[in-house]
Amino acid sequence: MTDTLLSPPLSVPSPTALPRASWQARLATWLVRRRVKPALGDLRDIARVRRAFGQPLPHPRGVQFQPAELGGVPGEWVVAEPVDAADEPATPTLLYLHGGGFVGCSPRTHRPLTAALARQGLRVFVPDYRLAPEHPFPAAPDDALAVWRALVAQHAATGRTGRITVGGDSAGGNLALGLMQRLRDQGERLPDAGVLFSPALDMTGGSASLLGNAERDAMFRGDCLGALAEAYLQGADPAQPLASPLLGGLAGLPPLLVHVGCDEALRDDSLRLADGVRAAGGRIALQVWPAVSHVWQLIWRLPEARRSVAQAGRFLREAAPRGGVEHHDVLIVGAGLSGVGAAAHLQMKCPDLSVALLEARPAIGGTWDLFRYPGVRSDSDMYTLGYAFKPWTDAKAIADGPSIRRYIAETAAERGIDRRIRHGHRVLRAEWCSADARWTLDVERQRPDGPPERLRMSCNFLQLCAGYYSYAEGHRPQWEGEAEFRGRLVHPQFWPQDLDHTGKNVVVIGSGATAVTLVPEMAKTAAHVTMLQRSPTYVVALPGTDALAEWLKHRLPPRWAYRLVRAKNVLRSLFYYRLARKYPEQTKQRLVGLVQQQVGSNCDVAAHFTPRYMPWDQRVCVVPDGDMFSAIQAGRASVVTDQIARFTPGGIQLASGSELPADIVVTATGLKLNVMGDIGFSLDGRPIDFGQAMTYKGMMLADVPNLAYTFGYTNASWTLKADLTSDYVCRLLQRMRRQGTPIATPRGDPAMPLAPFLDFTSGYVQRALPLLPKQGAKKPWRLYQNYLLDTLMLRFGRIDDGILQRSRPAPR
Repeated sequence: MTDTLLSPPLSVPSPTALPRASWQARLATWLVRRRVKPALGDLRDIARVRRAFGQPLPHPRGVQFQPAELGGVPGEWVVAEPVDAADEPATPTLLYLHGGGFVGCSPRTHRPLTAALARQGLRVFVPDYRLAPEHPFPAAPDDALAVWRALVAQHAATGRTGRITVGGDSAGGNLALGLMQRLRDQGERLPDAGVLFSPALDMTGGSASLLGNAERDAMFRGDCLGALAEAYLQGADPAQPLASPLLGGLAGLPPLLVHVGCDEALRDDSLRLADGVRAAGGRIALQVWPAVSHVWQLIWRLPEARRSVAQAGRFLREAAPRGGVEHHDVLIVGAGLSGVGAAAHLQMKCPDLSVALLEARPAIGGTWDLFRYPGVRSDSDMYTLGYAFKPWTDAKAIADGPSIRRYIAETAAERGIDRRIRHGHRVLRAEWCSADARWTLDVERQRPDGPPERLRMSCNFLQLCAGYYSYAEGHRPQWEGEAEFRGRLVHPQFWPQDLDHTGKNVVVIGSGATAVTLVPEMAKTAAHVTMLQRSPTYVVALPGTDALAEWLKHRLPPRWAYRLVRAKNVLRSLFYYRLARKYPEQTKQRLVGLVQQQVGSNCDVAAHFTPRYMPWDQRVCVVPDGDMFSAIQAGRASVVTDQIARFTPGGIQLASGSELPADIVVTATGLKLNVMGDIGFSLDGRPIDFGQAMTYKGMMLADVPNLAYTFGYTNASWTLKADLTSDYVCRLLQRMRRQGTPIATPRGDPAMPLAPFLDFTSGYVQRALPLLPKQGAKKPWRLYQNYLLDTLMLRFGRIDDGILQRSRPAPR
């Protein structure tokens, strides 16, 4: 490959974040490094390369190899035994183009892989295309085109009804992608799907991994691959699309599946292809595998090889053609904290399943991308709001929104989840079909260069991680006189980026978590900030950093320190919550007393920080390092407890008769809750009313199959419940797959007494109670809001509890 500027750095999955490789794969990679890499030697020695590549490995039994010729190109058919004459015309056909650096290998050397593919229910033709340097470019691409045309003609002449697909590895992946582009450009029939294993797609040497993985690659040094490119091209332009299909047009291609090793020198060819196809609006499934060598599928007994070939076979048999219904094992709605976490759990525990995330917004992060108001932060500590599997390493225990967003994006990038996210995909409807045992989704895809388009997707299992409130609108009451107000009126959910509050009088309406965050942050530069509330909320100051966590970080490995601090914080929050519910009056006095210590005589604590309700009837607001109290003490902020009579041109007139001057009014008046992402659900044509449904284990619904939702705790971190939910979904999917029962339905008890979904007096909850599911009087229908009880039920409890019924579709 010639020397060119390398492509920009890519989001590359971290090997430590990928599923753990088998010991067999690690041993095989070690042997390849010890035996194959030295045998290849200097890649300019073509005879030596051919000898190294020419040693065939054992192949699976039960397969026929039949010599044949198509389009004047010799090759062989690979067909699994026995052949059923009745089913044979409908059997999918695969044109498989073997690798070998364009200079070596043959159908015989690749029998371990082609035989394994044949055993996946495919009839495979492997052409013995012409090799360089005796037959330089474009001999091999021309042979591939001739074989394809002959195959299509034979298909039509014999009345075959099965799909026609294409695949290839390494150099064969280059030929396969180039063939698809050539057919598209010439208006000929395209394959129904394509599979590429460790493809070499850029002869200009434009991928950073050629150098970055030069030492890690077990088979060859990426910086030496240019010798094979020179032998193949022999002076031809390496940047032309037929030689480097990665540099050609990537729109209008069939659905693609790409598998590549994390340590391969050619890794970034696959990553760049995935980015390019998605940017062009195409469909591609990319999986990066840890601790495997180049085209590891040739060692067919490896667990990773079997899994890779099985996924490829299923993809080639089932991938919907362009414009068809795209199918996945699991679809996750939402790419925020919960959605990325759910995808990570599935990747770790169910790596064979195909997973995609549908995100309506153009960016990752969900809540933490939507909210951009000054000082936006979590009111939960990051040792419990963070994922169980990824330590929070920042010093800030109560983290700001941008830090949380980076944490989510970093998690997705480390594990390659960011490449499974379909941004701009809003789910409108979801229909369950019992006969097919799958959900079909109507999706609106926002195109960057035109109006939205509608498409359909389907899945075996649907996991909702879209949060619990509307992104389209917040809760905002209307007040008399708003039109007369000469200042600026904003809602935190839609913060204007051009808003400058420096030197202005600001009134923040509200007393919840958003308000107590905005007040101290805006008070840093505003003339004065007033928090106007109808009634007080419990507010408690906590340290912005966790002293024990910082001490442990310097003495223990990060994961151990994180787990210890996480356990400490979980137990502490459970203890204080139970203490508050058992001794509410004493807890109230203690919380109010702490505020009095913070603000001193600068504030009437009885009027402004003594709620009418008991602790944890609503969520307690946290202020890190007492920043709001400090702003009040300094006179930069104040609290007013009163009712709004009307807006005036210069501010807000209160029911008490006084007026608050305001240049800016922030309506931190709460959220508008929705149910299940505002998706219209139906079950075999009947609409589902979630307001009448009963929740099962706080994450599924009675009599609704193969659907899980994520709803976190009101008295602890959201992610604690999200992690448990995802863990349970993985256990359930493993059981369903292992026992061949593709349907899982919690069966409700009509006699069960029902109660509201949440026992919470907050206004946003009370407004939404009619829309939310109901809970029952006892487990597994009851919501305990208790992490330890939920851990016992979801992580260690039985899947087959007599209520969750697993079944197969009824015969049509």
